[in-house]
Amino acid sequence: MKRILTLPDCRALLNVLYSFGMRRGSSTGWKCVDEHYTVAPGQLTVVTGWPGSGKSEWVDALLVNLARGDWRFAVYSPENHPIEVHAAKIMEKWVGMPFGEGPTQRMSYPEVLVAEEQIGARFGFIAPPEEAPLKVEDVLDAAGEYFLRFGDEPIKRGVVIDPWNELDHLRPADLSETEYISRVLSYVRGWARNWKAHVWLVAHPAKQRREEGKLPVPRPDMIAGSQHWWNKADNCITVWRDYDAQTQEVDIHVQKVRFKHIGRIGATTLNYDRVTGRYWEPRREGNVIYSMVDAA
Repeated sequence: MKRILTLPDCRALLNVLYSFGMRRGSSTGWKCVDEHYTVAPGQLTVVTGWPGSGKSEWVDALLVNLARGDWRFAVYSPENHPIEVHAAKIMEKWVGMPFGEGPTQRMSYPEVLVAEEQIGARFGFIAPPEEAPLKVEDVLDAAGEYFLRFGDEPIKRGVVIDPWNELDHLRPADLSETEYISRVLSYVRGWARNWKAHVWLVAHPAKQRREEGKLPVPRPDMIAGSQHWWNKADNCITVWRDYDAQTQEVDIHVQKVRFKHIGRIGATTLNYDRVTGRYWEPRREGNVIYSMVDAA
């Protein structure tokens, strides 16, 4: 049944908005990123980047930062299968020490047990079936069931689908790829708004094309399908790094922000630590940028 709302119907919420303002979303954990992007419930963020750029690692690091607050997450990440390996990577970011043996001191077993309890209370991992990939509706249904476990707890909800191409995309014969993409993204965005959850969709660009010897910063409309990746998303983020440069620098390009109180278009740089999987803000003094500083 269609509903028509008038301003008197919305007066109470409008008064709250006027009294308290249009608040920004939750902090990402990096001040330089917060200048461009914060995380609000009920939105869809598309994350893209060339293979190996670190987009999945960055999303995981973002979730860890948010999970230190009141956010809880349902994660579908077939590329990080098996789940225990993905959980170990998240624990590294949580503790700030490697999980396995190596030249750097690893976390102790008591630290593993504490991290396991803390991560277990904040993350639910949706297992990819062996026989066939899940449809996007299946992933969101599983996420909804997970969030119901928290009952009336005052949590914020987040869902990660990483990557898009690991979903079942058997589209109806009467739909073109463009029409299918439009319909599915509308469904995901509608689900996010209905559940007041934030959904991150990670998707690869269609083709790699070098410009002046380097891969360019890909745009959301370079993802296979259509311009709808840009149109339907509330926020679009590209993770980019220079493959030829031997540095830890990773550029975060915020290419679309639908609502100005959430952020603004722009780019910033983080440093990646391969040992722990964490990302750090560069420390700036005047015109000098130092390599790594804990952003926490």
